Amino acid sequence: MNQKKLIPHQGDRIVCVKVGKVHRESFYEMARKYWVMKLERAEKATHVLAIIDGIVDTVYIPNKWYYSKDTGKEHKLEFDGEEDPNSDYIGKSVTSFYGKSQNPVKYINM
Repeated sequence: MNQKKLIPHQGDRIVCVKVGKVHRESFYEMARKYWVMKLERAEKATHVLAIIDGIVDTVYIPNKWYYSKDTGKEHKLEFDGEEDPNSDYIGKSVTSFYGKSQNPVKYINM
């Protein structure tokens, strides 16, 4: 299936996070936590895109980023946010932004 490429809207600062296909907990919980990022950079994001197989599955508007309080994960970031179920980013391909990168986090316009 040929997916349309994601084209960021002007002014949007996006963090893409690759999440697994196997739901071990709620999808929101899988998307929002345990990311290795710099807090100062993450706080600039206007959108967080949850990616499965190179395609935007869900879009979140982050309200707050912070370091995890979970044991052993204190160096990783989490966010609190709201889902944007009407985002036109949903279903778009981000593979061109990742290239051959294995990093689960990708920044767009940041």
